[in-house]
Parts: sequence; structure tokens; C-alpha cells
Amino acid sequence: MSGPVTLSVAAAYDLWALDYDGFDNPMVFAAAHALSQASLSLTQKTCLEFGCGTGRNLAALAARGATRLVGFDLSSAMLVQATKRDTSWTLFQADVSAAIALPDQSADFILFSLTLEHVAELKSPLREARRLLRAGGTIKIIEIHPFMSLQGISAHFKAKDGTEVTMPAFAHPFQDWMAGFTEAGLRVDGLKEWRACDLGPDAAPKILRRGPDWPWLVDWTLSPA
Repeated sequence: MSGPVTLSVAAAYDLWALDYDGFDNPMVFAAAHALSQASLSLTQKTCLEFGCGTGRNLAALAARGATRLVGFDLSSAMLVQATKRDTSWTLFQADVSAAIALPDQSADFILFSLTLEHVAELKSPLREARRLLRAGGTIKIIEIHPFMSLQGISAHFKAKDGTEVTMPAFAHPFQDWMAGFTEAGLRVDGLKEWRACDLGPDAAPKILRRGPDWPWLVDWTLSPA
């Protein structure tokens, strides 16, 4: 390849999969930090991740006591990497915008992390998450902050040959999030906007290059309305 290219979401992440966990990605660092700071009681719980990628987040949830881990992703190559982490997890290929082949009330905790920027409309995945959530369960969404996405900032990487690779991404202002939650029957229990200065002393210099108050992530905590 030569020159910048735009690939489908699946093709881009297939290409990125082998190097994804070693890539110096400030957004991934920020999302991992946000998840690590979440107050979650997961002992003996079933956790489901929409867009689980290489399984980084599933491993973090397992370390916090979750006993059954389920994840799916559009990229088959990312799922190969996730399988290498733990063969006991239930992993399968699926599109977050489609109907998910799991029964109602399958999970106590559902996670979206840096996934919904690739979805044109939020209502379908949010409805599915609501369907799959058990009574008393929690949904957490950790996503690129609208202030960033509305400026055209989105997931991208350099392939091994130096080619800049981008993929479809969609900006979701706060009003779209709120409308999606209402339509799906979800209640907002918590909202945090993660700024550079909130991301701890281990934050890479890339995190601070836009200033300490730059908002990187929006972090929603949701439950059935």
C-alpha cells in the first residue's frame, strides 16, 4: 500500500490486530485507565463486551472477579488475539449494530469501550444491550469524547509499511447519546468526562500535548430505566 487509505472497520482491525496491544495509543491508555477506576462489583458475575477486540478489557474484568466472560467483535483477527488470552472465554464474531445471538438477560455487566464511534446510529446496539442486561445489571460505555469526534478525530494507525490507515467513524454529540438511552429504556446513573489531567501520573506525553484540561473520553454508567 502507498498513501493514506480508508478500510472497512473489519479490514482495518484485521490489519491492526497483531500490533494493537503494543501500539502507543493514548486513547486506549485512557480507556483502560477509566475502566480501572470504575467502581464495579463483578464477583461471580457474567460480563459481556460489545467489540471486545484483543480481549484486554475482558482480562481486566476477569481480574476483578467476573466468572464468565463473553465477547464479540467484527474482526476475526482481533478475536484470534483474544482467544490467546484465555480459551475459557466465550468469543464469537458479530456486528455490534446487528441482533446478537444471545438470549435475553444474558449478562450482569455490559461494556462498550472505543466501539460506538464506528456505529452510525446508537439506538440498535443500545437496544440490544438493554435486552441482554439482567435485572439490577450495569452498562458502562467508555468512548471518545464528543468534543474530539466532532473535530474529526477518530481511530487510525500506521501499518507496518508506514501507510496511514483510517476507518469509518461517526461523531455522536451528547444529545444523540441521551436520545439513544431514552429510546433503549436506559437510565444514566453516572457520567464522567475524562480530561488529560485525570489520567494519572503514568499518562504518556501524547495525553498532555493538547493541555491538561483537554477532554479525551466520555464515560457513561447506565442501568434499566
